[in-house]
Amino acid sequence: MEKTDKKQESIPFYHIGKIIKVINKGNSVNLDKKNKAVIEMWDNNIITCEASNGQLKDNKFVIVLFNGLIQNQGVFMKPATVTDILTDEIGQEIWDKYKGFLDKSKPTHPFTG
Repeated sequence: MEKTDKKQESIPFYHIGKIIKVINKGNSVNLDKKNKAVIEMWDNNIITCEASNGQLKDNKFVIVLFNGLIQNQGVFMKPATVTDILTDEIGQEIWDKYKGFLDKSKPTHPFTG
């Protein structure tokens, strides 16, 4: 039986999130010496990923890089790192746009809306 290796194609994705809590040496026993952030994403998911920048603060809007892998079943997205810290004004504007998209895509109940 011939074995075929299918190359997985990697695609970067960027999504907006809001930091719930920065995890660092000040509030944890940081074994791998990497800061992390617990982040609420625009689509109501909560993730934890690396956040190498020491300027991160709770409740700040950030852009998170996801490594997307195209597989037979679809696209698998793995959070990688925080790439940008947004100003409150720009972050809120982008957050509202993403959340508005999410609200529009939710199915509605035929009787209650």
